[in-house]
Amino acid sequence: DPQSATGVPDVVVVEDDSTLQEMLRYSLANQGYELVAYSNGRVALDGLLTMETGGRRPVVLLDVDLPGLDGFRILQELTANRPGDFQVIITTVHSSEAAQVLAIESGALDYIVKPVSMPVTLAKVERLVNGGPSG
Repeated sequence: DPQSATGVPDVVVVEDDSTLQEMLRYSLANQGYELVAYSNGRVALDGLLTMETGGRRPVVLLDVDLPGLDGFRILQELTANRPGDFQVIITTVHSSEAAQVLAIESGALDYIVKPVSMPVTLAKVERLVNGGPSG
């Protein structure tokens, strides 16, 4: 179906650490994923709220500690305004149970603790990209 190739990304990376963002972009592109990346929370939210997803449910790798707007606020806005349009994985240095519970309760499907393991991240992304309701 050519409609699925309308430039909707498979993965949206929201990460202000430029080294990690580069690593993620490289690894994901290597796996053949189309992706978009943001390094500012406010810009990311604006981009996500207006993104045409065509029912594809892109995976969002969402950092918590961002300039402009933190990841939990972004997640809450997405859940309120674009329910079900994105599959969010929170990435954070905060590994406490409370932080993980907050992520899941805010609507995240998964949680990755930094320093990020690339194989784990790729496995989680692949599961969501290929395991959506239409797959």
